[in-house]
Amino acid sequence: MNGAPFETVLLVEDENSLAQTLKIALARLKIPEIQHSTTISGAEELLKLHAFDLIILDRNLPDGDGLTLCESLRAESFTGAILCLTAKGEIEDRVEGLESGADDYLPKPFHWEELAARIRALSRRKESLATRAKEKASKKSPLWTMEPDRLRIFGPRGWVELTPLEFKLATHLIQANGAIVSREELLKEVWGFRFLPKTRTTDYFLGRLRKVFELDPDHPKHFVTVRGAGYRFIEVPASDLKD
Repeated sequence: MNGAPFETVLLVEDENSLAQTLKIALARLKIPEIQHSTTISGAEELLKLHAFDLIILDRNLPDGDGLTLCESLRAESFTGAILCLTAKGEIEDRVEGLESGADDYLPKPFHWEELAARIRALSRRKESLATRAKEKASKKSPLWTMEPDRLRIFGPRGWVELTPLEFKLATHLIQANGAIVSREELLKEVWGFRFLPKTRTTDYFLGRLRKVFELDPDHPKHFVTVRGAGYRFIEVPASDLKD
């Protein structure tokens, strides 16, 4: 170990002067590999070639909002840390960033000391999760065991670590004990909306749960859609019951 908080970092920032300053700052943290892109498309190409531990992501990029990359990476089960650096610093912008899958959100302008501290904090969180992951999914663990302090649930594939929002959604459905839960209830109870927007947010997050829990995400047995009514969690599908 060289003492670096992360081994590989992808910096996605189109402002050249800031990008150069960030590279110097990351080098001071002894990070051995730093890749840089000025666009979302360029970042996507680099992600095909490298496995990054940390992505530092600007929102206002030439080819779109950086959060679209954040969302797509989380949908593809990217497990690295994502830190958003952006001039959009209002509360609603921060909430949007975190709900899109970012681990932290630092508005511009910022002090180098705070950036370094946040990067180290993300590294400590990663190390803590890695240590816990060594306590591998025990075969004795009951299916659908929930651990709120670790944001993880034991499913058909073993222990799955979730984001806070994913964990809240999964536990809400599991604790409904097989009852159908409407989209409206989820938007109110999980997302906290008072006025219900026209959004496919619930479908997106259900797809994420299916991808990490279901043995066949295209034919889910546990997190199912009830057409015209909402969603339902089925602990043991009828096809799995034995006579």
